[in-house]
Amino acid sequence: GRGTKLEGVVTISETTIDRKDNDLAVLLLHGAGGDLHGGHLDDTSDYLAWMGFPVVRVTMKSPAALYRMRAAHAAMAAAKELDAMKHVKRWILMGHSNGARVAIALASEMLDARRLDNNEDLPLGVVLFSFPLHAPGKHDDLRDDELMSLELPTFIVRGTRDTFSRQDLFDSAMKTMSDAKKAFPIIVHDVIGGNHSLQVPKSSKDTTTEIELDGVRTAVTNFCISLKNINVAGRVLHREPAARGANGTTR
Repeated sequence: GRGTKLEGVVTISETTIDRKDNDLAVLLLHGAGGDLHGGHLDDTSDYLAWMGFPVVRVTMKSPAALYRMRAAHAAMAAAKELDAMKHVKRWILMGHSNGARVAIALASEMLDARRLDNNEDLPLGVVLFSFPLHAPGKHDDLRDDELMSLELPTFIVRGTRDTFSRQDLFDSAMKTMSDAKKAFPIIVHDVIGGNHSLQVPKSSKDTTTEIELDGVRTAVTNFCISLKNINVAGRVLHREPAARGANGTTR
């Protein structure tokens, strides 16, 4: 059938263009009902690009999982046709809310393809912004199995007021992952007072959305820097410590 045209954008710094050693890029996916500019995505993309990580985004017009997977693959393939992206073979997969779920599924699919063919692109890690552990109020229908399927270094950003992630249920899911003794780091960064969009109430006397998101961007970038130094065997050659936001915490 006829293909569907999707809006996409690649954010890249002039310092990265034409560098043949630039084989790593970020895919950043938005949540259901949004677009590639939603929430913090523009600022996050600009910051990561400034720090040397090209960022690929695409507007996905349906929340359907299969559609979103196809859209993500298409965005990565289209981005690699650009001269500045032609050397990319490694990816850090990021997503907000529903986009985080797609990032997890995409990581699993890419790893399976890589096991069959070493020439396939390699996912190095995932960053999950506001992973929806459950729908608001539906605490008996958890998506913790998706978290348990992870096989890569993982950085989770969550607001402490997120109605999609009740604190005790999230803590239980993290304990289950810890007990499973997964052979990769799982880092959690709390946005103090943040909701599902990582927004802090304007009435807060302790922090602001701007302060919290600045801390998020710094911590996520440090995580990406650590992944950038993973060698072919999958060993981390050097890891920068995850930074703490002014009020947010990384644990």
